Amino acid sequence: MSKARHARPRRSTRRVVRTLSIAGLGAGITAAGASGAFAADYKVKAGDTLSEIAQANGADWRQLAKLNGLDNPDLILIGQTLKLDGVTPAAVPRTEKRADQKARTVKKKTVRKTERKVVRKDRSSRSDDRPSSGKANLSGAWAKVANCESSGNPRAVSSNGKYHGLFQFDHQTWRSVGGSGSPSKASAAEQLMRAKKLYSQRGAQPWPVCGRYLR
Repeated sequence: MSKARHARPRRSTRRVVRTLSIAGLGAGITAAGASGAFAADYKVKAGDTLSEIAQANGADWRQLAKLNGLDNPDLILIGQTLKLDGVTPAAVPRTEKRADQKARTVKKKTVRKTERKVVRKDRSSRSDDRPSSGKANLSGAWAKVANCESSGNPRAVSSNGKYHGLFQFDHQTWRSVGGSGSPSKASAAEQLMRAKKLYSQRGAQPWPVCGRYLR
């Protein structure tokens, strides 16, 4: 009698763990004992890219972009929450997983050092009184222009109140490329799109100093 009572729970436990693990792989369920399951979401940190987030979660960045409705995969914001629920995991060889874990450890150390060096304020701009949405995570030449103009702050406003946003648009120029309202209240994605439109019309001339990164 005692052997039968001990044997049955063991088989039941193995069956439950296996069921949870399979369900976790298919639907992104996080459960105790289901080692292959995904977390429900991910909060973007400084230095993150969509491809690295996807790789860290064993997924394809294209699928992650589609799941989160990202029209521009190169533009994600610090503090932005990305949904992982529904992303299908990709099989990764064990050796690649170990190498990826080591690379992530090195990257985290590098990011911490970079954050300590980069934390600074632009004397020529100030934030408005609304809660900050964080700095835009841009890349390439446009990231350099934004950092030069506004320290990468999409809500930045110049000390004289005339210039707004990542690329320090004045209201007249903003309206000339189809913008409405205040540039600093628009999303970072819209500010980048309208800056590119302005560049196609007038080149780097609207940014006499920081435009050197676009040449």
